[in-house]
Amino acid sequence: MLNFMRSLRLTFIALVMLLVSCEMTSNGGALPTMELDVYELNITGDGGDIPVYYAVTNPVKGAKPEVVSSVEWIVPLEITSSKIVLRISESDEPMERLGFVTISYKNMESKLRVYVMQDKQPLNDFKFEVANVTYKSCTVHYTPTYPTRPYMANIIDSEYFKQTGITDGAQFVANEMESYLNLAQRNNLTLEELMDRVSPQLIYTGKATRDFTGMQPGATYTIYSYGVEFSGNSYTMTTPLHTSVVNIPMQEMYDVDFNVSTSAAGGTVSISVTPENWNGYYAVQIAPEDNLLYIEPGEPMSEYAIKTIAANFYTGARSAMANGYSAEQYLKSSCYTGPRTINMQLSSDKRYMVIVFAVESSNGEVPVMRSMPVVKHI
Repeated sequence: MLNFMRSLRLTFIALVMLLVSCEMTSNGGALPTMELDVYELNITGDGGDIPVYYAVTNPVKGAKPEVVSSVEWIVPLEITSSKIVLRISESDEPMERLGFVTISYKNMESKLRVYVMQDKQPLNDFKFEVANVTYKSCTVHYTPTYPTRPYMANIIDSEYFKQTGITDGAQFVANEMESYLNLAQRNNLTLEELMDRVSPQLIYTGKATRDFTGMQPGATYTIYSYGVEFSGNSYTMTTPLHTSVVNIPMQEMYDVDFNVSTSAAGGTVSISVTPENWNGYYAVQIAPEDNLLYIEPGEPMSEYAIKTIAANFYTGARSAMANGYSAEQYLKSSCYTGPRTINMQLSSDKRYMVIVFAVESSNGEVPVMRSMPVVKHI
């Protein structure tokens, strides 16, 4: 915190203690004079309690220095027989600031000044703590270092960064603020007015706790925060973007099997599926040999492929529900129950792989994969 201590201060402090111990009094009418160990202080933006040591020649018995500050952010906290403690407040300015204190002493002809140069406000750091992680939700505790400053507290699917190619924090924030500005303008609000309305759902001061639900099983999310201030339709980032990654686990898989058989006649392929120990819905997908999900006969399916299948199904269901479908309507229109034979037209010059897995919706939520995929090659 303190970068102003000089190498001679220990020597000066020893001299102060010697002078105090001698209990000097006025000698032959000589006026008091005072020496300080420092006349300029360079302080970091987070401030602190700073001692200034002094010694008085020809002291007046019972007298102590009087200290007057030129600014509100410097306050004399303590005055003893050998030191003056100045309390420097944390800076809230975006640039350096200068202040001083004036020190006087009884019968002393001249007054002394100590100049204080303080750095601009320190950056706000954030700590993230993730709790209560399930396959569809998590809780995030946001803790800023400086609790009085507003900041964004949110989470986003990490796939966003892959799709957009954004790697710069300022560009990410610019894109986010552009979206919020468009929303504000559609509602005849300024960006500042909109953000006032979403506080504390998005913008917080102090510690924040957010519960996120409806998350995609098996996906990776990025927790993020950044300090931000608003003025009309403008914003200022007061800190860089801070991020942390949380991996959402896959949901628990039921022990379900499917008996799958196929037959082909010309370009028509018949796929017969009989569920075993499963009365719910199941999905049937086709992967041609040039698809990334296709595996050669006898090869095991990778964890990446399983997560991709689950993610693709979840994304399709979520999109349908966003367009007005209920979970049950989507399952009825896109999935199957019981023994079923499905006829498809497929190209005869390609190999294909059938993928079958159980799916389920809990309490009307977005349906998810609930069994490991069973594959059958055509």
